[in-house]
Amino acid sequence: MIMAGAFFVLSCDLLDKADDVSFNTVLEEDISAAENYEGINVPYDEVITLDATTDPDIKEYKDKITGIKINKISYKITSFDGVPGSTFNGELAFGDASTSASTVAATISNLNLQAAHSSGTEFELTIDQADINEIQAMLQSDKAVKIYLEGTLTQTPVYFTVHIILDVTVEADAL
Repeated sequence: MIMAGAFFVLSCDLLDKADDVSFNTVLEEDISAAENYEGINVPYDEVITLDATTDPDIKEYKDKITGIKINKISYKITSFDGVPGSTFNGELAFGDASTSASTVAATISNLNLQAAHSSGTEFELTIDQADINEIQAMLQSDKAVKIYLEGTLTQTPVYFTVHIILDVTVEADAL
């Protein structure tokens, strides 16, 4: 009788996991900057919200997501117009979509905006695992995360777009 009970519990566990789905997707958002006056060492900061439910698969399973794993966070400069040689130095941070607190995830140093745009390079961010864990938890609970870009532009005027890319794996209960 004990064997039958153990088998039943094990079978229920296996059946529960059998309907789980796992899929990879890319969450993307743009930060646009328009600093249209002449200046040197101009402070810059912008906050946007990345809503994971804009992805159709995440939207479908949003109430059944059991885990979100970040595989990679990267960015590209997708547009640029302005003073040649202008660079950005600062931080890319992530925060809970419902508060103003942020976690500094990565430092960006001496990013030549024009050269980065011209090359089309996608820059992968090196982020501490504890910060990755916090960002994953925010995405799982809120299905959204705030992204903060804060720093200094060496010369203005500049106009540019930073394309933020989160490559994630999502686990959900299909039933």
